[in-house]
Amino acid sequence: VHQRMCARLVRRAESAMNTCQECVSDSDELVASFPNLHGLGKLSSRPEEWVTCKLSETPPQATHGLLSNGCRWIVQENREPKSRAELYLIVGFGSLVETEEERGIAHIIEHLGFSATKSYENHAIVKFLESIGAPFGACQNAYTSFDRTVYTLHVPTDKEGLVDEALTVLREFAYFTRISEEDLDKERKVVLEEWRESKNAQGRLFEDYINALCKGCKWCERLPIGKEDVIKGVSAQTLRSFYRRYYHPARMSVVAVGDFDGEVVRSKIQELFDIAPGDIDPLPRAPEPPDRPHHAVPDTPGVLVASSTDPELSFAQGILDCKRPKQDFVSVGSFKRHLTEDLFHKAFSSRLLKLTMEPKGPRNFFAMSTETGEPVPALNPMSISVAPLPGRMRHAFESVAQEVERVKRMGFHTSELSRAKRSILAEFEEEYIEREQRPSESFAEEYVGWILDGKAAPGVEERARIAATVLPTITTEEVSQVAREFDFSRNVVVKIATPLMSLRNPLYTCWSILQSAWNVSIPKPRMDLPQSSEMAEILRAVAEQPLDPWPQEDDDVDTRLRRKFEACAGRRRRPSGATVTDADVAAPPATATSVSSRSPPRMVVAPGVPHPKRGVALEMQLETGSECPIGEELVLGNGLRVFLKDTDLFDDEIILRGRRWGGLSSEHQDAGGIFGGSGVVSCEAQTCSMSALMLGICGLSVESLQECLDGRRVDPSPPNLEAYSTGIDCSASPADLEQLLMLMHLLFMCPVEPGETSRGRLSLVKFGLLAWRLGENRDPAALFRRRVQKCITGDHPFTRLPSLWSILRLNFRRASAIFNERASSPRDWTFVLVGRLPPKETLLPMLEMFLGSIPNPGGADTVLHSRGGEPSHELAALSAVTPLDIRFPTKNVREEVWLRMVDPKGSSLLIFPVSLSAVAVEGSVDSAKAELRELFRLRLLVRLLQTRLIEVLRFKRGQVYGVSVADDFSLSPPHLGRPRTGTISIGFECDPAESDELVAATQEELQHLRDGTSAFTEENVSAALEQEKREFEEAFHKNDWWANTLLDLYFARCQAITGEIGASVALWWQVRADIVGSFDAAEALKVLHSTLPGDATSAVILMRPKGGRPKNADSTAPSAAAGDSSG
Repeated sequence: VHQRMCARLVRRAESAMNTCQECVSDSDELVASFPNLHGLGKLSSRPEEWVTCKLSETPPQATHGLLSNGCRWIVQENREPKSRAELYLIVGFGSLVETEEERGIAHIIEHLGFSATKSYENHAIVKFLESIGAPFGACQNAYTSFDRTVYTLHVPTDKEGLVDEALTVLREFAYFTRISEEDLDKERKVVLEEWRESKNAQGRLFEDYINALCKGCKWCERLPIGKEDVIKGVSAQTLRSFYRRYYHPARMSVVAVGDFDGEVVRSKIQELFDIAPGDIDPLPRAPEPPDRPHHAVPDTPGVLVASSTDPELSFAQGILDCKRPKQDFVSVGSFKRHLTEDLFHKAFSSRLLKLTMEPKGPRNFFAMSTETGEPVPALNPMSISVAPLPGRMRHAFESVAQEVERVKRMGFHTSELSRAKRSILAEFEEEYIEREQRPSESFAEEYVGWILDGKAAPGVEERARIAATVLPTITTEEVSQVAREFDFSRNVVVKIATPLMSLRNPLYTCWSILQSAWNVSIPKPRMDLPQSSEMAEILRAVAEQPLDPWPQEDDDVDTRLRRKFEACAGRRRRPSGATVTDADVAAPPATATSVSSRSPPRMVVAPGVPHPKRGVALEMQLETGSECPIGEELVLGNGLRVFLKDTDLFDDEIILRGRRWGGLSSEHQDAGGIFGGSGVVSCEAQTCSMSALMLGICGLSVESLQECLDGRRVDPSPPNLEAYSTGIDCSASPADLEQLLMLMHLLFMCPVEPGETSRGRLSLVKFGLLAWRLGENRDPAALFRRRVQKCITGDHPFTRLPSLWSILRLNFRRASAIFNERASSPRDWTFVLVGRLPPKETLLPMLEMFLGSIPNPGGADTVLHSRGGEPSHELAALSAVTPLDIRFPTKNVREEVWLRMVDPKGSSLLIFPVSLSAVAVEGSVDSAKAELRELFRLRLLVRLLQTRLIEVLRFKRGQVYGVSVADDFSLSPPHLGRPRTGTISIGFECDPAESDELVAATQEELQHLRDGTSAFTEENVSAALEQEKREFEEAFHKNDWWANTLLDLYFARCQAITGEIGASVALWWQVRADIVGSFDAAEALKVLHSTLPGDATSAVILMRPKGGRPKNADSTAPSAAAGDSSG
């Protein structure tokens, strides 16, 4: 017996060693597939030491310390973005420390800082920010939360003194905010408008959610936006007392990250902020700082359901939280726990996606997800979110609980975990590759978490090394054990919200009853709002249900794309003199037989246009006669035009944009009926991309495609139809460019086709469209938008949404045919690739193999794209586009839209028609130049008007939170010889009782600007030009800006005239530089007179509440104020 026992132990030991060796081998192989991580090496500590092995608090390039008054500082030099800095003032208190009579004053104080301080009067801080081109606006410069108030400034650093003055502004916020009764009275209505904006369906849902989750503690009683009566009536003395008590130097921190001299900035912080608490004048602070409160959230016995109905809610929603206290992030062990939970959510989301596409029984939900949440800083619950079909809330929660239980019992398969690991490692590798391009803002945000939450903020390299060491050691059993964190027996809070079922909402009510009657014999009015005991029983019963194992994978996803590509070999383009052989398919792209392009790549020169370089500031003034290559253009053998721009802006990014002429304008119904009309865009055209995605683009189902992309940094998308064109928007890392090009090949080569097996997927499309359309009829904002479109277009059929009837009779074969026609004919397409491109000897064969081998319909390879000065092909393609004839009303329109709302609010829009006087015509470059000049002037006027109206309506009158001014030419036909037409809109939300007054004030200000009573000043124009300059500088150093701009210019009117992209880019660049360099107050007035003359036709459309809170709006959770807010 002893010998047998010894032998058994030896066998077990050998088996364990073999398993360990296999795990080590698998781990090495896993990390080896990410060479940038593999080269970092491993942690020196052993796994058993990880629990106590501390993470670095900050990266090595950051310095930090304490001033003599206790104020903390962190300074870090960072060169991305170039010549910019992020400056933060962090106050360790928010709404949690307010008394009942103070609710909302932490947020009010944040607002007052921008109004007036000891050194800055009458919103001078805002004027300073505008003058240096720094962004300012709603939610951009500060936010107040439960336990913090954070002021943020994004400022240039390329001029002497800018950083110093910006730090001075932060000091004013910290020590010298002026809080007088006059200042407070001016700001009350602004804060009230922000409070009013939060009163929508999602805002009320958040209030009820926090109330349920944190019942019995301060978190649910001190939501940051505050109470209406406090905002209206609190005194300045109360605010000053709060400010003195909690804006204490020892409870504040200054963070500076950016492109500057770190030592100089550190010295300046010490000079400005190192003031003894008692020496702060005129509001000295106490010697000892107040303690930061730490309110624990009490446990919830069993299962608590908080349910509510809301007549404005678009979709039914459910959230289940298994409450846990905040999880620390200070050691390698906690880093591992974080990674393990991420792996669980990744693997579990793949299962949920498959269940969404192919449910195992009746369809119960549109979508489900899990996450480790942080609804308030004191909690990190394991959360489940569901979007059920109407009437199927119970069944949706039961479905997701069953899947959690399946993981608890049987775990994940090794293949599922392997894909999840690759996916997360790919994210870490991307972050590591682009560590030198990490923006300063992301560092600053991390330091907020370190200072206030105690979360370590190790550097990118340290995080990558830990991930590469720890993640491969995480076992399937450890990941599966995460499911046990979903303990459905205790501490469970379920928040359920559904649209109101009533006679005012008949369609949703009928649908809910029919869906529920599927399993319930006698439906009840509140059938979709289960009680706590019922939900507890549903969750308990799942643990006793028999469950089958999750099926194993059928094949190897690593080769799925390649095999699909190989299957298309017989249908590829075979031009004369060239063939695509089996050897080509199997060979790497760089060695495959070339499917030759029509001509070799040519260098594109745009005189005067600089090439972007990382770390090099933009120089606008280049010699126009100098050679300025901006990229290369080639036309492949099948006629597909490709523009290549190699940049070093981001090391792990390639942007691919594609476009062709032809869009929704040509996809309309020829005849109407009682539910439609001639000219209405067909439902099939509007939904063809969604239908194709559900059916499976690239020859793969959506879940199969997702599996193929796990571990790859590839972001594909199906073609999307706009008014006049169809576009593709994709990106990839350089290492995965081949996969992206292969997907583009499969997108064109594998048409979508509905079949018997796809019936369930297509039912999801119809269900989703019906739910969206019904939701649009409940949302006041959506109803208002539709009414606006109807008013300013004369109810043009093109602007109408799909009717319920057209959705019910949606023809998926027709939708598929539209999609397939759009994703075809490569000779019609132009692709732009911008980023860290591979060497030409590698890239060109890839393009020829994957893109050049796509056949044209009928085998025709006629080239439609011009090459260097031949605009005839551009004109031919443009003239084939179907124009829209949408006209603004010829008489003034004033309409009041009365809508039923839960919480009354008003929205006002003033819309003016615009028609450019300059018209681009065939053969005239000067006409294209004149049109561009007028368009650029108009854009500057829009910027000026927005700044001016914010000054008048917010800062002077104090009656709005924000004002938006925008132009829109999206529906103007692109054809040459037609005037470019569009609109300028001015919009703001306000107290409904003040809508007429504010509209009159806006119209009066416009008239004063016209007649010179209130003219634009050179200071106004200088600030607008500086903002334009700063925004352009940052955009210039981004790959997506270059890709979008180049593609827009390929499809611009100037390109149809020049036929040469280099000339078009040079023309656009030079016109913009001329306008920005010469624009002044006189020019602004001239543009205003020509664009918005005093007798201009206009539409004034006002949203007004039709009654207050309906009596039948039900909620079992008490209402509170909205969540995080910002000034």
